[in-house]
Amino acid sequence: MTQSQQTADDVRRNLAEQLDWQFAERNDAAVAQALHAGTPLDDVRTLDAAALVEGCLGFLRQTGILAHWQTFTLEAVPRPFLPVFAFVLLYGVRVLCGINSTNALSSLLFSNVAVMLVIGFTVEQVTLGMTHRGASLRTAASEYALLDPQTLANTICKASATALMTLFNGSIHCLAAFGLFMAEMMVAVDGTRIVTTPTFVGCGCLRVEEHRRDRKGADVIVVKLLFGWRLIALLDLLTLIPLAIRIVQIQDHEAPYLVDLVKQAQTNLAPHSRIVRLVVDRAYVDGASLYELATLGIIFVVIAKSNMVAREVALAEQGGSPIYERLEQRRHGQGRDQTTEPLVSQVRVVRGIRNWAAYRPPVVPGHRLSWEQRPTLNAVVVSLWRNQAPDPVDGPRVYLTNGPVDDPWLTVDGYDDRSWIENGLFRNSKQFWTLTRWFPKRTAEGVRSHLTFVVLLLAVATAYRLWGKAQAGAVPEPPASLISAVQQQVRDTTTGEVSTPATPVPPHQTHLASPVAPPSAPDAAPAPFLAHNLLGGQGALRWRRQLVRDSRDQVLVLVGRQYGIFDIHELFVLLGVPLRHLPPHLGSAADILRRYGCTENPRLGNSSCQTSQNPKGTIP
Repeated sequence: MTQSQQTADDVRRNLAEQLDWQFAERNDAAVAQALHAGTPLDDVRTLDAAALVEGCLGFLRQTGILAHWQTFTLEAVPRPFLPVFAFVLLYGVRVLCGINSTNALSSLLFSNVAVMLVIGFTVEQVTLGMTHRGASLRTAASEYALLDPQTLANTICKASATALMTLFNGSIHCLAAFGLFMAEMMVAVDGTRIVTTPTFVGCGCLRVEEHRRDRKGADVIVVKLLFGWRLIALLDLLTLIPLAIRIVQIQDHEAPYLVDLVKQAQTNLAPHSRIVRLVVDRAYVDGASLYELATLGIIFVVIAKSNMVAREVALAEQGGSPIYERLEQRRHGQGRDQTTEPLVSQVRVVRGIRNWAAYRPPVVPGHRLSWEQRPTLNAVVVSLWRNQAPDPVDGPRVYLTNGPVDDPWLTVDGYDDRSWIENGLFRNSKQFWTLTRWFPKRTAEGVRSHLTFVVLLLAVATAYRLWGKAQAGAVPEPPASLISAVQQQVRDTTTGEVSTPATPVPPHQTHLASPVAPPSAPDAAPAPFLAHNLLGGQGALRWRRQLVRDSRDQVLVLVGRQYGIFDIHELFVLLGVPLRHLPPHLGSAADILRRYGCTENPRLGNSSCQTSQNPKGTIP
């Protein structure tokens, strides 16, 4: 006999009717009114991690992501005792706060009343637990609050791959609809290994060879077996927000997934933004895939392999082409010890290369593709890169692209930005977002769920931070160690004539290693756009610490089933506690009530609230 699956509304109604539990709701105005009227407080808590959670939840409400998360389903759990949305929030908060292990959830998250109230639980649930059966399990040897951590781990691992991808892709679509991305975007695709032990159920196996030296100094080859999975991600190079992901076996090659990944990202962004440029490394040198992307109107940049005929042709035909030279000034040191180092780079351009046989339309039986029908590519040969000559063994780097090369630095700088996917996504998520550690279960389902939630929370947290900086009017200022000035010139190798552009070419906005492009007019304001340099190099760990430091003077006040977040001085004034020294901007109790949409009635001696509820999208 099949069981009908309960909806989130059914679960919430059953909890309210049978257990008399209601979910906490933020309402600053109503709580402020109750405080001034002398209503007894049910609880007061410091914020600490709750400030981080409350701010992100407010941003998720405004972007519509929270509503999308409420559609998440667990088909393998027909009758969950909690709404599935609650499990999504609990595991998402675990990732957001950087809680290391599942066993630490009881002491670091489930028992944190302030965080649980912000998520939507009540004090009774945190204190008494979710079920009567669980109360008997609270002993000195096995203590937990709210619910068993393994219940969360087991439930979240029952999510299907389709449901997880729908959760991630829909969230990116909400960010695009909110206007977080530019209309035309440049992206990078790369993969990273998620190495586990061979005891993980369903893991893949990859055979790798390492060159080492023995005790006698001889070079030996050591064969190793790596077990685990591979995470392939597509990253926006301006905001460093991942737009699409794939989780495959560790031995799978990345190139076959390139086209599907780009198409999925385009679907997530449509109709608000679209991908126009793509940069990939040698792992994606696949002619058929890159040609299909070219037919979609995407300009790609890829570095040629050493055994490619197209690379040999580019090196052979570069002799008579002009030399594009760029001089950059890099500052070192501070104050009187500051020095300037000139960096010289030289490239050459080769057009109309047809020698990549794999870069062509799909093969049609009986139809031979003539030389004139072969699609053409352009190449940029780097003969000098920031004072560094090419390696004498490997030779110069050759970049292949289907786009124009009238400005070859657009191609070179674009590929140089590709390193941000490793430094800004993979390394960041492994060090500060527990990407490769503390999986909920040692199975393929546990790894897939954990990786999806980590990349998803990293994406929405980055979007929330960038949006907050933009709302605060932050202006990105490049550090003094970056490039301070750029000069370009073109030298004809035949006549020796040197030509300089009439106006200096501004740095490309997608090139994060350069200053932001100046406005077109001296008095004109720069075009507003969100770039990762708005964060000033602040990582996830320092961001969490700053939020805790900034929320030291804030408290969470619970009155009935509603809570509010106030400055501690505001709380004292609303309660009528006399203070000898108050911040000058605070004002009287009437001023505080007006800020929360309430007015004081002098005749009745209390206050009346004009706004019944604090807007859901308000971010403290």
